[in-house]
Amino acid sequence: MDTILLDHQLQETLFFEDPSFPIKYYVDNLNQWADGQVPLHWHLGYECFSAACQEIEVQVESERLRLRKGDSILIGAGQLHSYRMTEPGQLCLCPNIVFTDEILAPMTSSVFQKYFRPVLGDPTLPYMIFSSESPWQEKLSEDLFSVYSLLASLETYGDYDVRLCPAASARSDCPELEIHQRLLEIMKSLYLHKKELPRTAAAGLEQKTQIRLQKMLRYIQTHFSEEITLEQLAESAGISRSEAGRCFRTYYAQSPMGYVTLYRLKCAQELLAKSSLSVSEIAYRCGFKDSGYFVKVFRKHLKQTPSEYRKTLGLELQMAAGQVR
Repeated sequence: MDTILLDHQLQETLFFEDPSFPIKYYVDNLNQWADGQVPLHWHLGYECFSAACQEIEVQVESERLRLRKGDSILIGAGQLHSYRMTEPGQLCLCPNIVFTDEILAPMTSSVFQKYFRPVLGDPTLPYMIFSSESPWQEKLSEDLFSVYSLLASLETYGDYDVRLCPAASARSDCPELEIHQRLLEIMKSLYLHKKELPRTAAAGLEQKTQIRLQKMLRYIQTHFSEEITLEQLAESAGISRSEAGRCFRTYYAQSPMGYVTLYRLKCAQELLAKSSLSVSEIAYRCGFKDSGYFVKVFRKHLKQTPSEYRKTLGLELQMAAGQVR
């Protein structure tokens, strides 16, 4: 997965191939994202994400943390989050799944209310890290990778470019049943060890900042092909330029105009991958009025020119597949 469909509130649009078995599997290659970062987003489902190849910087709401190689994280539903690679240019494949409550048990069932809600519904647990240094958490990661392998072998429940485990290890006469079983084992272990899980303050979201940020993001998504100034962004949210800067620094650790540039690059990547438009036409459509400047900025953030990106798109994953099998 190298693109995310987001609405104006940063919500990722999820499509489950089988709504009766709501789980989706991805393998993100962070080398194919601008600055090696999956942008800030949220969704109604829960997400399990693994640092399979290198240390990963994770942001959940305004908190930043690091996953060591081999660690995994479970992020609660509705939590803003993003991922960034820490070793640019190195192999960085990150398997992950998104699933909803229904795959575990009916939300009104006594099983869900007694065992799952105390963990998944705890506001002091916006995320849970499975550390490779903890025996019981390492077992959770093993179960999670089994889920990845089973989903990859089915070739039904999501998008992936490589398999991180041999297909033979994932063969099963009842794969959906085994996936369900592994997920229940993960939830059972989290319930039994919930007192050991580190908590965060049970503070609500910074709703005012969220609303302001959403207004500015909506403006960027509508006007990215035009000239955008900091004054226009601030005006779209009814705030000062300094407050606009604070909103973006809190959630993106960068300036508003820096985000505009990354958003334009993301749009340019999609056009390079999916259209036959010339580089100069793509530059113009994405808000870069000077194609030379576009090439310079593209090379700075993606370490190659737009033409090189278009030619080599997909080659990196093919090479990576040979390294991880």
